[in-house]
Amino acid sequence: MALPEDLESLIKAHGPSGREDEVRDVIAEMLKPLVDEVYIDSLGNLIGVRYGSGELKIMVEAHMDEVGIVVRYVDDDGWIWFDRVGGIHERSLLGQRMTILTDLGPVKGVVGLKGRHLLTEEEARRAVSVKEMWIDIGARSRAEAEDMGVKIGDLGTFEKRIHRLKDLVCAPSIDDRSGCLVLLEALRRLRGLDASIYAVFAVMEEVGCRGALTAAYGIDPDVAIVVDTTYGEDPATDVRETPTRIGGGPGVRVLEASWRWAPLGHTVPRRLLNLIVDAAEEGGIPYQREVVTFSATDASTLHLARAGIPTGEILVARRYSHSPVEVASLSDIEDAARLVAASVERLDAEWRPGHRRIK
Repeated sequence: MALPEDLESLIKAHGPSGREDEVRDVIAEMLKPLVDEVYIDSLGNLIGVRYGSGELKIMVEAHMDEVGIVVRYVDDDGWIWFDRVGGIHERSLLGQRMTILTDLGPVKGVVGLKGRHLLTEEEARRAVSVKEMWIDIGARSRAEAEDMGVKIGDLGTFEKRIHRLKDLVCAPSIDDRSGCLVLLEALRRLRGLDASIYAVFAVMEEVGCRGALTAAYGIDPDVAIVVDTTYGEDPATDVRETPTRIGGGPGVRVLEASWRWAPLGHTVPRRLLNLIVDAAEEGGIPYQREVVTFSATDASTLHLARAGIPTGEILVARRYSHSPVEVASLSDIEDAARLVAASVERLDAEWRPGHRRIK
């Protein structure tokens, strides 16, 4: 498996929520040899289908968008004023290199703010709001910025830079390009199933888990598995907040909830949770159970489509969420792919389409 090379290709492709074109094209080329059909639905989700002879439809899903920024205003002097798209922490923006995606091509810039030598001590101590930051693209006027292609509503991302920290990978958009890679690797492992497999690479997760819901409505699967990232340990995080360790295998989520931006949540049906755990234990795949009560994944909306879809969650631990230096383990990505494949094989053997009837 070419995990590092494939992950680098996915990370280097831009895809802020609402402008996933570039990363979608990269994934589509990787996906075509693995499925019978590839299509893009009306919202922009990329869907690959491997048809089986049976009635069961299994949906596996990861979101392909990433957190980003949007141009709010270009002033007379060519400074770009912006806001966040998705949950970027304001502190992670300070001094960062950015790429604005214009119709004329990418434009490089840096996030600026008032220089340290010009700050009072009181100003230096307080937190800086995104409203006080700007992006410097080297333009000296609004007309010059517009000639470069920049206009209100253009989206952007952190500049794409990838580093290896021993056996770990450090880069922006590991959330959720690692999940996209997990789906691709799982498809490479799966052979000879009776079920039809729908691999969905969804849009707009970072702004409300939107694409997964519409994709699930269109596909109407019997069961689904969502692959995303989760919070790995670091020196500032108590084990009671995040027990998941990078390098300890994929997370198997039991329950999630979030009230920060919207009342989202999901509890994995016990039958499906046990199936995933059994697949891990019988396959010798390391895994970590987890409960998260401060965020949610696409499972929070996907499971509500149509009459309801039993949905499981398999996650890759990463540090430094929604920053340009997210860190994850290649071994966790590989083990997550193994677990998705093993779970799908068990679903193919044990799950049945339709309602379970009480005798």
